[in-house]
Amino acid sequence: MTRYLCILFLALFLISCTQVVEVRQACNITDHRPIVELKNLTSPDISKNTCENSSSTQKTTQYSGLLSPRIYSGILEPKSFLISNFGPLRNDIRVYFLEKNVNGSVYIENLRNGANAGINQNRGYFPASLNKLPVAVMIMQKVEDGKLSLDEPLQIKDNQRTDTYGGLHSTDKKELPVKELLEIMLEDSDNTAFNVLKAHTDKSDLKRLLDYYDIKENLDYPDRRLEYANRTDLVTPISLYNLFSSLYLSTVLYANDSEYLLTLLSQTDFDINGLADLPPNVTVAQKFGEYYIDNTRLFHDCGIMYVGESRIFYCIMTRNLEKDTAKEVIGHTVNLIYNYVTDTRARLDSEYRNYSVGSK
Repeated sequence: MTRYLCILFLALFLISCTQVVEVRQACNITDHRPIVELKNLTSPDISKNTCENSSSTQKTTQYSGLLSPRIYSGILEPKSFLISNFGPLRNDIRVYFLEKNVNGSVYIENLRNGANAGINQNRGYFPASLNKLPVAVMIMQKVEDGKLSLDEPLQIKDNQRTDTYGGLHSTDKKELPVKELLEIMLEDSDNTAFNVLKAHTDKSDLKRLLDYYDIKENLDYPDRRLEYANRTDLVTPISLYNLFSSLYLSTVLYANDSEYLLTLLSQTDFDINGLADLPPNVTVAQKFGEYYIDNTRLFHDCGIMYVGESRIFYCIMTRNLEKDTAKEVIGHTVNLIYNYVTDTRARLDSEYRNYSVGSK
């Protein structure tokens, strides 16, 4: 009897394993090796025997594959009424820019459905500290490839120390691990950490990554900084969207590593929540950049705003504004974006509920 029970249990185990494999193949679920472990990153549930979102009329339906995979997996519910019209917001920002005589650009996109709006979004600027973002991605690529380790100490050379931004240059530290340098570079926007990490990137690999993002600079310009600072073809709000969306969608790095960088960007010392008067429960993963030397005045801020279930990318770039004025403009613009998203979401939810009740 015991022998037959063992055979039965073995057969049931093999059947369940086969179902899991079939579901993983149908849902296109693959395993990746995470470099940075993050506790809150969840994996797809492969215990169910179908990929689609279950309902009373959909249990084992065979789909043609013409919808977004997010619908089939249940990540995005049908009839969700995601925010699609940013026209009124664009008009409000345009009026504000005219009132304040702002020389700048804005790009906004709903990362959940691609709806967007922009003002001069293809205008180019010198990136200032936004150039730290592709370096961070490039370093994480090297970590994933096994060419670097997050725990590997990197030497801080004297010619890499700079007092232009950050405090690492004034310490007596001779070396720091890659992980700590990444944190200092992104959270504190430290230029010494940037110089150390950039020295460990391969120029050809970095060039390919910059081409992927449509960023037209090579990050190797210390002796030609003023010339580069006045160029108008280096980065645009659109190219920064390309970079942030590659992290959000994890198209360049493994998921845990993309989330690691976004986590660092949500902890920067640039207080966008305070500037924009955002509630403390609103997370913003963002990077600012400023350049105020001689007659060149640039201030930018780009990031992803997490408002409820909404995921809104924004990028604001300014030229020829005093630093305090630029911060005020960026803060007010982000506040306009936040209020438009929350007000529109509330209105759509109310209209959707009324529509659902009236249609029953």
